[in-house]
Amino acid sequence: MMMDVRDIKDPEIRKLVRQERNKADNLDLFGEKPPAALMTPYPLSPEGKERSAKLQQKYVDRARNIERCWNRIQLYLPELLITKDPHRVLEMSTAHGAMLEILRHYGHDVVGNDFANMVSRRAGQEMSQFRALNDETFTRTEDDIGLPIEGATEIDWPYRLIVESIALPMKIFDAGHVPYPFEDKQFDVIICSQAIEHYCHPTDWLPIVDEFCRLSRKTVFVLLNRLIPEFRAKEDYNAAFTAFRHGMRAYDRNGFHCVASFVHWDQALGFKLMAK
Repeated sequence: MMMDVRDIKDPEIRKLVRQERNKADNLDLFGEKPPAALMTPYPLSPEGKERSAKLQQKYVDRARNIERCWNRIQLYLPELLITKDPHRVLEMSTAHGAMLEILRHYGHDVVGNDFANMVSRRAGQEMSQFRALNDETFTRTEDDIGLPIEGATEIDWPYRLIVESIALPMKIFDAGHVPYPFEDKQFDVIICSQAIEHYCHPTDWLPIVDEFCRLSRKTVFVLLNRLIPEFRAKEDYNAAFTAFRHGMRAYDRNGFHCVASFVHWDQALGFKLMAK
């Protein structure tokens, strides 16, 4: 069983464990710095700064976001930093957009996706992690920071003002419903980093990966979050999570197969699929 950092009583030991687990995101991997042009603060309006105060603060620091994503691209998708051919890339749940900022800087044609964040209980409303794929009975009136969902006159999402400040093209839709609003094979690369957990119960994650393969011509990369104690204690969720990881390791359908798995936070949580 994986140890949860929050179970460690000694604060110094807890800090050391966190640092060890985050090494891949923090180390200078190859002695190459991220593009300097991307290391300035987000050019936010007063409204954007007010919105940012409601988000996790570690994700509103542009330089830190860029550094983290710079390392992840080097680890998981290094070909996108060295290829001379521009790729069309879709990132699911792009949030602050740092992954796409870097890829755009390297000449790629990028599109982000996002939607309302519904992974916490707000006023007793359901959490998206436990719904079924294409669940028409699941409804929320507000997202986790209080933005309206049902009946809203304009589509909004938590990171809108950040991604608008850096002019990332976005496609807003609920990733817990398939098919997605794209034709087959519109993208070369699909990235879903620590996001699929927001869409539905892990029992239905493989059909979502099948949808990624429908859209992609070359590569699908999926990185999971590790299970938090609340979810690990749920036998059905834990079993489905484990089954998904095994299913990804053995993935061989829709013209794609698994070519690599990656350790993240002391467990195999990253999976790279490529077209045959």
